[in-house]
Amino acid sequence: MTHLLLTATVTPSEQNSSREPGWETAMAKDILGEAGLHFDELNKLRVLDPEVTQQTIELKEECKDFVDKIGQFQKIVGGLIELVDQLAKEAENEKMKLWGSAFFSSLETDIAPR
Repeated sequence: MTHLLLTATVTPSEQNSSREPGWETAMAKDILGEAGLHFDELNKLRVLDPEVTQQTIELKEECKDFVDKIGQFQKIVGGLIELVDQLAKEAENEKMKLWGSAFFSSLETDIAPR
């Protein structure tokens, strides 16, 4: 188990002049901040700086938006691929019809009396 010992040296002149309300709390927050510990908006002790925490939350939201947009893109591209496949099949069918009709035309010209 690790124990964290926080100490602060306050001169007598600082003690007398720092008697504003909340000066102890501010000093404790400064000392904890120097040790890498911070209080959040609910006064819970946190290891991360509140600014870093906020940036992390924003990055998480941006990543979620990005993943959602990628999902939409994949759906659009999937639909486009299906459409192109369908058109390719139709083109192949038409090509086969043309070849068939050309073949039968050539047969007719070969069979026709000369």
